[in-house]
Formats: sequence, structure tokens, C-alpha cells
Amino acid sequence: MFGLTEEHKIFQKTVKDFVDKEIRPNVAEWEAAGRTPRAFWKKCGELGFLGINYPEEFGGMNAEYTYTAIFIQEMGKCGSCGVALGISVQTDMATPALAKHGNQFLKETYLAAAIRGDMICAVGVTEPDHGSDVAAITTKAVKKGNSWIINGAKTFITNGIQADFVTLLARTNDRPGYAGLSLFVVPTKLTGFSRGKILKKTCYQASDTAELILQNVEVSEQHMIGEEGKGFIYQMEQFQFERLAACLLSLGGLKRAYKLTKQFIQERQAFGVPLAKMQVTRHKMAQMLAEIKLIENSVNACVMKANMGIDFTKDVSMLKLVAAQLQQKILEECAQIHGGCGLMEEYEVARYFRDSKLLGIGGGTNEIMKEIICKYEGLE
Repeated sequence: MFGLTEEHKIFQKTVKDFVDKEIRPNVAEWEAAGRTPRAFWKKCGELGFLGINYPEEFGGMNAEYTYTAIFIQEMGKCGSCGVALGISVQTDMATPALAKHGNQFLKETYLAAAIRGDMICAVGVTEPDHGSDVAAITTKAVKKGNSWIINGAKTFITNGIQADFVTLLARTNDRPGYAGLSLFVVPTKLTGFSRGKILKKTCYQASDTAELILQNVEVSEQHMIGEEGKGFIYQMEQFQFERLAACLLSLGGLKRAYKLTKQFIQERQAFGVPLAKMQVTRHKMAQMLAEIKLIENSVNACVMKANMGIDFTKDVSMLKLVAAQLQQKILEECAQIHGGCGLMEEYEVARYFRDSKLLGIGGGTNEIMKEIICKYEGLE
């Protein structure tokens, strides 16, 4: 990232050291287990990583978004996209709306606990029959006295197995489309809340993913985030940061994969010379580096807007679209250069290649990113 101060660089080194000592040695174990242990969240909380740009009142650092961007990008280099994703859900996907629009009770009870690492959280938007079409979700919340009774199901929920609460989108009135949606904090220990089967993914092995089932789950009216009927708007605001976090993770992974591939071609010999001596290989590396740099420049532009409080929905939609496409291309090239090693999971490059598809689907598909861009361009 450009323009880093000495304080930024000190923080960056702290995160790098944490990744080297606390994550990379455990990746194989956590990937095999299909989840990251709760103690890991607690360590992140103790170091202040889970509330970097949240208010000090609730345990955060109240820092500019650049620090969050440094943290997420360095996490993307840890060798396990699953570990990095689970933490970024906590910091940039499940809690932004809670921090911005939640009442004092919600912030003191849930946001503060998430920042400390005492609670793990998830986002409950996608449903079995509704993914990209967020305005069509059918999970319903009905008012009963001073409470809301929620019924429905969510799926593909990252952190779903371990989550202590879910930031959940539900329909609270019969108005069509997005106007009828509200956002809730739903504790997972409540009667009627259950988890379906653990979903087995082809990628992101160290993050647990689940189905969530809500049958007459009752939450107090205090558990609604912000105003009734504003949930879709809050979620769209939250999506800005979710998509930027996804691109930051991608950028970190791409830089790490490029570095490992560069080391590989300097050490690996074929036909009596290092692969780096072959022009075709060097040119592939140059192409990859140029593409990674373009992604980084676009990421930096979004981070600057985040720091300034400027809406960057269009920018991050374009970034995510192109980053998703280039990521698959670049990581496939890295795997190809590694030959057979590029298909062995003990090699980080193989894991990055395996995990490369998600960016084009999770947090809004490539097709949805194009629709958002068209809307901003008046091309609907």
C-alpha cells in the first residue's frame, strides 16, 4: 500500500509477525479440522485486530480504515484463505451495520464482545432459494408485543457453526422488495435456532460453513439494528466493506502466491537451467506482476474513499469484478508454473489456486457486480 506512515509500518509488522507465528504453522491442522479454533479469535481480540476502526468505547482502536486494510491484506498472505475469511467476516461483514446503526444495548452486548474475541459472528443473508436477489428473501419476522418472532432459513453462512450471533436480514412487513426488510442481531443460543449440516466446500477449508434454521425464534425489539424497513439499506452499506475486504484478502493472497512462484522459478531447474532463465517464464511473471499492481492501485483508491467517508460502491464493484477474473487467471498461472507441485495441498500456491473461485461468487457474483456498475452508469 502506498503512503504508509511509520505507525502504519509498525502495525503491519505486528500483523506479519502474528501471521508467521500464530497462523502459518497451524494451517494444515485447521484446514483438516474444517474450522479455526475459538482461541484464535480470542488472540486476535487481545491484540486489537477485531475492532480496528470501531469506537474505543466498545474496545476498538478508533483508527482509520487504512489499518484495517493492512490487517486484512496481511491475513490474506497467511496461506489459508479460510482462516482469513472467517476473521474478515467478523471485522468487516457482520459488524459494520451493528457499529454504525446499532443501539447502545446491542453495541455493549454484542459489538464489544465481538471486538474482544469473546463472541464469533456471522452474516445471515443468503437463503436456500435466494442469493443474489437479496430483496426477495423470505425469512420473516413478525411483531409480537415487545418482541419479534423469526422463521426462515439461511445457507452458505461462513462462521455459521461457531457463531454466537448472526446479523440477520428478515422481512418485517408485506411491502414488496427491499422496503420490507429489517436487520437483526440474533443470538444462536435462543430456543428455535438450530444449525443444519456442516457444508463441505471445495475451497476455503479452514472456515466453517453452515445452514441456519429459525423456527419461532423470539428476540426482543432491542435486537433490531436501526429502524424497521431500513435493513436492506444497512446491508448494502455493509456490502461496500465486505467486498473491499474480499478484494484485500485477494490482493494479499496474490502477492504471496507471486512471491512463492518467484522463489520457485529461481530454485527449480529444467533442462539444466533455472526456470527463471527461460524467457517464457519471465514474461509470465511480468504479466502477473502488472495485473497484481493494477488490482492494488484500485484497492488503494477504495481505501482512500473509505477513510474519507465517501461512498465507493461503484468503485468496489468494478474492483471486485476485475479482481475475481484476474485472480483466477493469475493463480492458475502460478499453479501451472509449479507443475505437479501446484496441485499438492502442502504447497500454498495450490491452496490459493483451489480457493480462487470464491471471489467471483461470494459477497455478490460477477453478474451482480456488472448490474451495479450498469445502474451507476444509467444503463439499466
